[in-house]
Amino acid sequence: MPMVFAVQLKRSLVLALWLLLQSSLVHAQVEVKVEISGIDGALLENVRAHLGIVSHERKPVLLRLPGIGEDAQEEPLTEGVLRRLHQRARGEITQALQPFGYYQPVIDTSLNKRDGIWHAGYRIDPGPVTLVGRVDIRVEGEGREDARVKEALQAGKLGSGQQLLHTDYEDTKQALLKAALAAGYLDARYSRAELRVLPAERRADIDLHLATGSRYYFGPVTIEQDILDPEFARRYVRFGEGEPFDTGKLLELQLALGDSGFFRRVEVRSNRGEAVDSRIPVTITTKPSKPRLYGWGLGYGTDTGPRISLGTVFRRINDRGHSVLADTQVSRISRAVGLQYKVPIGNLVSDSLIYKAGVEFDDVADEGNTDIYTLGVSQNVEWGPFQRRLYVDFRYEDYSLGEDDEITQNLIPGITLSQMLTDNVLFPRQGYSWSADLRGAVGVISDTRFLRGRLDGRYVYPLGERGRFLLRSRLGATTVADFEKLPASERFFAGGDQSVRGYGYQKLGPTDDSGDIVGGRYLAVGSAELDYLFAGNFGAAVFVDSGNADNDFLPSLKTGAGVGLRWRSPVGMLRLDVAHPFDDRHSDYRIHISIGPEL
Repeated sequence: MPMVFAVQLKRSLVLALWLLLQSSLVHAQVEVKVEISGIDGALLENVRAHLGIVSHERKPVLLRLPGIGEDAQEEPLTEGVLRRLHQRARGEITQALQPFGYYQPVIDTSLNKRDGIWHAGYRIDPGPVTLVGRVDIRVEGEGREDARVKEALQAGKLGSGQQLLHTDYEDTKQALLKAALAAGYLDARYSRAELRVLPAERRADIDLHLATGSRYYFGPVTIEQDILDPEFARRYVRFGEGEPFDTGKLLELQLALGDSGFFRRVEVRSNRGEAVDSRIPVTITTKPSKPRLYGWGLGYGTDTGPRISLGTVFRRINDRGHSVLADTQVSRISRAVGLQYKVPIGNLVSDSLIYKAGVEFDDVADEGNTDIYTLGVSQNVEWGPFQRRLYVDFRYEDYSLGEDDEITQNLIPGITLSQMLTDNVLFPRQGYSWSADLRGAVGVISDTRFLRGRLDGRYVYPLGERGRFLLRSRLGATTVADFEKLPASERFFAGGDQSVRGYGYQKLGPTDDSGDIVGGRYLAVGSAELDYLFAGNFGAAVFVDSGNADNDFLPSLKTGAGVGLRWRSPVGMLRLDVAHPFDDRHSDYRIHISIGPEL
């Protein structure tokens, strides 16, 4: 017991001494404000990033226990530490200016205490800028005539007489080497890479000499798998033996196999050390995914109310990659069951034949409804920069809309072209998407003769780091001999979350003699929105929507505008909007809730 007591006493004394020391340090800590003048923009940002004293600016005084918290080992800011950081500042500022071509700055520093706060001041005159002098960039070896290498060489940012920017030097250096490697010159190295700055002459000379070495080529490709027909699996390989080695094509192959759904793991290996006659063998190892995938989803929108979806995918029902999708979707306004049989064709990444059958029961406009039974086939292919869909649907539709109560059956061929270009599919900062659809019905097995076109477009443009400008439009037109015979699903309506906010779902459009909305021949809808993320993933928006459905070629537009809240949820942007309809005397505002992609 005496020994135990002595040990405990010793520990207590050590702890007490440590607490006393910490207390003295806390009281010794100081507060500093850093003031920098004479520069702005990128120069100012880089200087602040290099200044060690900035990390302590107006830092709160905290009592930390050893081993508690990630900052437990951080040096407290005492007057001694502050003076040491201030003394280092001149060298840090000089170093921060050099990447922008300023090698002779004049720096005035000050450190004084006012009202209990230390003020560290740095007035900076960056001085004369250093210009690029002699530029000697050359490519030596087999790759000097390669198109990729030539393109990278011509795209270089270095030119005699321009301001020296270290980033331009590094970008040019890396781009040239990257182009050579991508073209198959895997031994490419710089025999000379030198940025020589002469501050007294305000000049910098640059030498970049790239030796490409010999070119490598693709050798034999081995795919280790046993669930697909070998010839079918090899169709994913978009390069042939003997073609120039390209790491980008290997990455595309890995992504294609991974996205196919047939494999849960794909590894592509190539070893230059195994090359024979400059041909590098490629080995692909795989692990199969489960043959069936089950999924479900929940959602909510003002237009649809609560909605649920259930689906099952049979990923491979044979060794030719055929698959089957069965799904069910239920919401307040729609109930649907569908079955799809997919056959890969052409480019296995993007091309397919799809046979489908489905039943859909929808509520339309005010009191209308339609029951749709569909059989169809479509060809979906990559068509240059576009996606092209050719389709033929046989639709049996039983609908009641206003005073129209009809049953129609129509064979409807059509074509859809679409394109999307964006930096992020789920949360785009910039980009656009569009689709154009043309469809119609004609012939002895169709009850209605019509031609219908629709054009959709969306555009996102960045405003600063956290803001965006969004545009949305939808145009449609239909020519039909007997409008009463035009199925409800082929008519145009406006209003709702994705149309004109401030108005209810499908509450805009021509009416019959009883005042019931029955849809129109033409559609024009446009929207403009500004949003800004003000706190992490939370933001706000202002918007204006305008449009209508009509039987006149130039619809009488209805306008709604409002404000909204935004949340970047894990499944897409969640939007809560309050919109005022300017052309509806019976409503002051309407709330809209929606979630999903913006392109």
